[in-house]
Amino acid sequence: MTESTHPHFDDGGAVVWQTDFHEALRAASQQGRLLFIEYGRKECTQCKALVLTVIPRPEIAAILSERYVCLAVDCDEAGDEVDELATKLEGAEMLPFVMVTDGRGQYLDGLSGRISPESLHRLLERLSSAANTKGA
Repeated sequence: MTESTHPHFDDGGAVVWQTDFHEALRAASQQGRLLFIEYGRKECTQCKALVLTVIPRPEIAAILSERYVCLAVDCDEAGDEVDELATKLEGAEMLPFVMVTDGRGQYLDGLSGRISPESLHRLLERLSSAANTKGA
């Protein structure tokens, strides 16, 4: 496995993590990808479970690596733009928050709390398929 680029947890290098919102958004825009945001904190056990056991699953790591730019954000230091995106996640009461934007930073959808591999995979497939349809 490769060395992890996640700022808090060792995902074994499953995906390449950005830690700056503006740089990640610029990369997503330039590469024609969506932006995947993992919004959590180091002390959160659900955040750790997401990064250590859900994201490294081959089907999830593959879609993230192929179609998304990944951003890891500490919710205590997220910045105004990311905090604003978090307010758009309806019903979100428990970390982690997973949010997806387009390359312009427009909120598309997300999940919160205990995130299953199946629900994350469905979200990623649905949003990237819709983006590909619009771009076609």
